[in-house]
Amino acid sequence: MTRRDPQGRRRAIVHAAIGVIAEVGIARATHRLIAERAGVPLGSTTYYYPTLDDLVAEALREVTEAARAGLEQWADQLTGGDDQVGTLIALVRDCLDDREVTLVCYELTLAAARVPELRPAAVLWIDGLRGICARIAGGPERGFALAALIDGTVLRSLASGQPPDEEGLRAGLDALVNPRTTAGST
Repeated sequence: MTRRDPQGRRRAIVHAAIGVIAEVGIARATHRLIAERAGVPLGSTTYYYPTLDDLVAEALREVTEAARAGLEQWADQLTGGDDQVGTLIALVRDCLDDREVTLVCYELTLAAARVPELRPAAVLWIDGLRGICARIAGGPERGFALAALIDGTVLRSLASGQPPDEEGLRAGLDALVNPRTTAGST
């Protein structure tokens, strides 16, 4: 006789939901697609998560926690080395390599524009990235610009399927992280 593992099944369903959201978006995610991905009967998804909103919210919470941990790692790596620009480029690459979580983070951000209940989770990523960027760029204004550059680069790469323009990214990051006096000033 096999032993039931309700927590394991719940985890499998949530992880499947994350994969489905990354693949088709929040708007096209269904209990049926998630059950198929998780390899469980459809009734299991509706048993543990009566509404699709409940399931999507749990998947987004899971991704938000992963994003929070990722931001903490970014902060540690950026404060622990001398080449912050090189580290930021490597972190952007790592973010793009973890395509599933990154896509779901951006899905969450966009969904938060329409669903106020999702805003706290989306703001966690936005404010966390801005805070880290402000520390290494020397203040909130350049930190805001640095976060916008990183977000724009990642979003453009996700949308185009192309790697980021590393030369352009390096130049932009360098200008914000290591500002020099402008030409003509002394």
